[in-house]
Amino acid sequence: MVIMDEHQLRCFVTVVETGNLSKAARFLNMTQPPLSILIQKLEQSLDVTLFNRQKNRLVLSEPGRLFYIRAKDILASFKTLRHDVKNNAAGTEGNVSIGCSTAASLFILPLVMQRIQQEKLNITVNVREGASSYILNCLRGNELDVGIIRTRFQSEDLVMRTLITEPLMLTVAQDHPLATRQDVTLLDLAQEKFLLHSSTDSNGIREHILEACSTAGFNPKIIYSGNETLPMLMMIERGIGIGFAPKMFEKIFTGRRVKFIELLQPRLTSQLNLVTVKSRAESAVTTRFLKIVADVLAV
Repeated sequence: MVIMDEHQLRCFVTVVETGNLSKAARFLNMTQPPLSILIQKLEQSLDVTLFNRQKNRLVLSEPGRLFYIRAKDILASFKTLRHDVKNNAAGTEGNVSIGCSTAASLFILPLVMQRIQQEKLNITVNVREGASSYILNCLRGNELDVGIIRTRFQSEDLVMRTLITEPLMLTVAQDHPLATRQDVTLLDLAQEKFLLHSSTDSNGIREHILEACSTAGFNPKIIYSGNETLPMLMMIERGIGIGFAPKMFEKIFTGRRVKFIELLQPRLTSQLNLVTVKSRAESAVTTRFLKIVADVLAV
């Protein structure tokens, strides 16, 4: 087995490019005899002649020419490797995998990506969208570094931090009888057709609504359940029923035929929560990404 290191390759390349052992030794800050021995041992380990000796010059043999080309490539790879590892350790370069709700993709990630560009970071963000249960399974399966979801839950193996808390708004079509109201109570909706988010394994928007309806003394008529808020809002825009959405979605539907109305008695809120695995050490890139998330939301 031929074993060689970066120092040997660098010495060989320097000898080739200076064409002289004495010059190469001075350039490498060493004396000529050890350099000569190093080249000889390199040739012995490869069992080839790398140089043809011509008076005071060393001229590459054909095997030497191939070795020089490969050695240059390897040295460049060493340099790139050191650069990449250093930047990765500093959190300025690398990959981070995120699982998130549509809201996070729409309202948080564009700000994060803009900040990454502004800070000239070489970070690649890989995103998966899906239901909370899917994102949590991917986190536990080591497929994701971070999750951003609306579901609230308690779990010993995961850490949850609240990013945003906002009102949960009633949404109706612009020509709905309630569209002229500034606020409503849940009891005002007892006869309406509900479009709700699908059930989660724990404490999501649907669970908040159903619990509040039960407290108000009625069971809502649910005509549609879905994972995503945007399709429901588009159905509501067509007058298919009423629904509920976090206030941040009002920005998207400004000027469209959906009215967002404040919900009173009870006032309900929705949260976007950051989730990580408790036992997993964060990479420097993930730590930098989380800091950027915190920074853009603090503005």
